[in-house]
Amino acid sequence: MPDSFSELRTAGGPNKPWVVGGVLALIVAMIGVALAATYWYANPRPEPSDAVPATVTVTAQPQLPIDDPSAPTGTYTGTLNSLEDDAKVKAWPAVATFGGGTASVTYPLTGCTALIGEGGQSIPLTKGCNEGQGRWDVEKLEPGIVRLTYVEGERALVEGDLSAGLP
Repeated sequence: MPDSFSELRTAGGPNKPWVVGGVLALIVAMIGVALAATYWYANPRPEPSDAVPATVTVTAQPQLPIDDPSAPTGTYTGTLNSLEDDAKVKAWPAVATFGGGTASVTYPLTGCTALIGEGGQSIPLTKGCNEGQGRWDVEKLEPGIVRLTYVEGERALVEGDLSAGLP
């Protein structure tokens, strides 16, 4: 006559792997909870402080008068076109903002924003822009339309007409 445990040794059937998997998942979950608790107590939230923040002094630069009353002001949008024959991208949208003797050009598709400095020098403000070896020539064609030309050395690489206002 078999003992009472001999039937249990062969029992388990198709559910045995699921039970083992469930127990292992529980063990992994408990380890995760223990690690999360350790991290939480090791990095407590900062206590609110009654300290006064440091004072920051900003020195304003006097605004230079604009010598040319025909200089563009406001936001202009349009398309800039590559003048190179082997360009990967032939045209892309651009937004130019003029005011107070300064300007910026933004390419919305790449996130590049460049400042147009003194003499039209291109100064990259964000990643994805060229390294600022060139300059921008800005020409006001008629009220509400400007032509931007990007030049490196004496060679024009990009040109486009932009119109005032947002599309």
